[in-house]
Amino acid sequence: MAIGTHEITGKKITGLQELKQRIQRLFRTRKGTLVIKRTYGSDMPKQVDRKIVPGYRLDVYAEAAETLANPVNEINDEFKLHQTHMAIDNETGDVSLILKGEYLVDGRVVTLEGIGL
Repeated sequence: MAIGTHEITGKKITGLQELKQRIQRLFRTRKGTLVIKRTYGSDMPKQVDRKIVPGYRLDVYAEAAETLANPVNEINDEFKLHQTHMAIDNETGDVSLILKGEYLVDGRVVTLEGIGL
């Protein structure tokens, strides 16, 4: 189980809270922006300003699956994605993901909610 630092409070975090924060950071990091790890990150930032049309959900789901499966991103040894759902706030237009999968550290099936894009 990884140990990290909460990006806002600076407090120590572990387990699913740390995993969720790493996934959010991963989705926000555009591929090619880290000098030493050019393939780290995702193309999720390209989805942020798109109109929400029928193909949008499929593109976001595919990008989430591809990003989490990429060994360079160092998530695939802790979390195996089973399902992805999208939540859209109709008033603000905010989009977040709900990821369901296996937490490989202990074998539990978990749901990570509120992963913002």
